[in-house]
Amino acid sequence: MSAPSNPTLRVAARDARVVRCREICRDHVRIEAVLTGFPASAPGQFLQVLCHDPDDPAPRFIEWSDSPTPGLARPAPAEDTAWLRRPFSIADRWDDPDGPTHLEVISRAVGPGTRWLSKLRPGDTLDLSGPLGRGFDIPDVQRPLVLIGGGVGIPPLLYVARVLAQRGALDVTCIFGATTRDLLPVPLCQQPRADGVATRCVELPGNARFPALVTTDDGSMGMRGYTTTALRAWAALRADAASALICACGPDGMLRAVAGVTRELGMTCQLCIEKPMACGFGTCLSCVTRIRDERADGGWRWALACTDGPVFDRDALLEYAP
Repeated sequence: MSAPSNPTLRVAARDARVVRCREICRDHVRIEAVLTGFPASAPGQFLQVLCHDPDDPAPRFIEWSDSPTPGLARPAPAEDTAWLRRPFSIADRWDDPDGPTHLEVISRAVGPGTRWLSKLRPGDTLDLSGPLGRGFDIPDVQRPLVLIGGGVGIPPLLYVARVLAQRGALDVTCIFGATTRDLLPVPLCQQPRADGVATRCVELPGNARFPALVTTDDGSMGMRGYTTTALRAWAALRADAASALICACGPDGMLRAVAGVTRELGMTCQLCIEKPMACGFGTCLSCVTRIRDERADGGWRWALACTDGPVFDRDALLEYAP
């Protein structure tokens, strides 16, 4: 399989207008913002979002005096302010016929930046940059596709579902997992089954009508167990399971498990990894990961999740090697 593609090198820094910020489950909000002049994007790419009020652009005047000398330093930053931007996968994107672009992100309030996001209201301004990184490489040929998301790793798979529906894909199954029932950040249209049979139980963007399996660690909804539990159940019902392409995003432990199971079942797999990304442009080197590279000494090199990824072919990532 070829490496995940980057459809565009164009990146925009824009102010977007928040049109909706709604709670979707405990600690999670879904933010919809609208803006113009946003470049083409692909599922798996991300945004860098400023998670505090923008600095006041008005000039400050200081009354000068001989004694004492006035201080010119900026005030010390507040401890409850997120000064670095935060990366968020694009959870959905659609364009109005008259030009404006709608972007959605899903945020879980775990720190000062995400708590600030959770308090946004319609009409507020969101300062963002993107699209950044490399997204999923989705083939045009019809083949089984399984979209696996765990917790806050679910959002980019929602965008994948929209794109696949637009392309007319037919054989797509979603597997979404959460720790417990009230931490699943997707709306349901009916209760998921607990027996490993996928049904149209999850509301997906773009009128996508793909069946889904839902897992919870504690069994409070859907199947008890992990996303790999559901993947094995899906594969057991499919004679063509080995031909499937798996697209997954989630916490490190989940991706490690998905890598192992897909390798065992002979499936191809792309993983959207989660790494700290302070800049998103490849300058701070905070998101390094080791990947295979036969041209490099030792057969591997350091890669950056923000520019070489965040989507990688499973077998390129040494941290998920057998």
